[in-house]
Amino acid sequence: MREHLFGNNVQKNYQNNTDFIDSPAKKMHKQSELFFLWFASNLTIGDFAVGFIPVILGLNLYLSLLAFLIGNLLGSAMVGIVSLSGPKTGLPQMVLGFRAFGLKFGKAMSVLQYINTLGWLTVNIVLASFAFSLAFHLGNYIVSIIILAIIIFVISFSGRKTISYFERSMSAVLGLIFIFIIVSGIYHSSSILNYASVSYPSGIAFGITLATSFSYIMSWAPYASDYSRFNEDGHGIFYYTFLGGFIASIWSEIAGMIVAIISLNPSGNPATDLSSVLHPYGIIGLFAIFLGGIAADAINLYSNSISLLTAGIKITRKQASVLGIIIAGILSLITYARFYSFYEDFLFILDYWITPWIGIMISDFFIVNKLTKFRTDIIPGFNYAGIISYLTGLLLSIPFMDPGVVYEGIISKLYLGGVDVSYYVSFTVALLMYPVITKIINKRYISNNAK
Repeated sequence: MREHLFGNNVQKNYQNNTDFIDSPAKKMHKQSELFFLWFASNLTIGDFAVGFIPVILGLNLYLSLLAFLIGNLLGSAMVGIVSLSGPKTGLPQMVLGFRAFGLKFGKAMSVLQYINTLGWLTVNIVLASFAFSLAFHLGNYIVSIIILAIIIFVISFSGRKTISYFERSMSAVLGLIFIFIIVSGIYHSSSILNYASVSYPSGIAFGITLATSFSYIMSWAPYASDYSRFNEDGHGIFYYTFLGGFIASIWSEIAGMIVAIISLNPSGNPATDLSSVLHPYGIIGLFAIFLGGIAADAINLYSNSISLLTAGIKITRKQASVLGIIIAGILSLITYARFYSFYEDFLFILDYWITPWIGIMISDFFIVNKLTKFRTDIIPGFNYAGIISYLTGLLLSIPFMDPGVVYEGIISKLYLGGVDVSYYVSFTVALLMYPVITKIINKRYISNNAK
């Protein structure tokens, strides 16, 4: 049974929504624009906090840098590859999953992306509000949360063009601030050199640092073509997306590591530690944190609204933006007081759905369909090749998971010392299975029709 891409009701919602399916004239932005978009959105508190992890775990300086390098190379490459599908189809990222998973299962994946974007939207609002409150001496986090939510909403509500201008300006502002943060570490070079000379047991700490660095950057993949669909086609799509994310992520993680080393005893709140280390210029670091949070959340809210439409909800993008910021604002107000450990664990678990999805998307676009035109009139309700490959990859990766508080996978616990390698397992299994199962199903279909 074949269905139209959006189904009758959903198609009507999108018919004249120029924020969702745009006219060709609106897709002619330069490829280089993507560098600034991904650069600004990754100079954030999330990546900065990743830099604290190897220091807390006792990993030495050189292995920490190697883990950041490998993790960001792999994760940024995935985002860059998935971005290539945007200008070739002109469609948002989760819509492109309909071919690989089918319309009905694809909508379920859009719901996961909606929850994912909502979670990160909330995380960044809360963390940015900590820095905003310190910077402006606001004793009440509630006021900071409301102010930041309004700013994020205005930028995202205005649309893709406004987001692009904002991210370009933030690239310059945040770039200068993070240069200042790293340069200031030169004045504490003795602490860094002393730390570099220390050798700790490092296998487990290295694996955890690598997995965390990788998971943060690759979690942008379900957003990728939401933005690249507006740009000119070509190989530059990959390079600009890759370089923007890679440079910003590794840069902010190194800055976080330097601050963690200099602070000697990281408090668990990066905003407080950064302000302390940069004293008397702590206000500069606080601005970096809350401006970075706004830069990331402008993208989070935009993709949040797109994913709700993709799930088939009868609503416009701007209405979805209103709904998204209200929900995220309420969640921020509820969770900020007991926020840190709960939400970090929640989001690490949530990231598990992404890597097998990336494997399927890459396999469908580049291997199975070999860049052929995306047909909107022959999408099945369920594509069992994609569903089976996805679920198999996810299930086989469970023994390799170790989110910490909730669950410890038997292989991770017994043989890997608690290192979580499930991301790599689920991605590889899904990537390799999808073309094989597709071929089997197609052969049976041809054989049955021949009879």
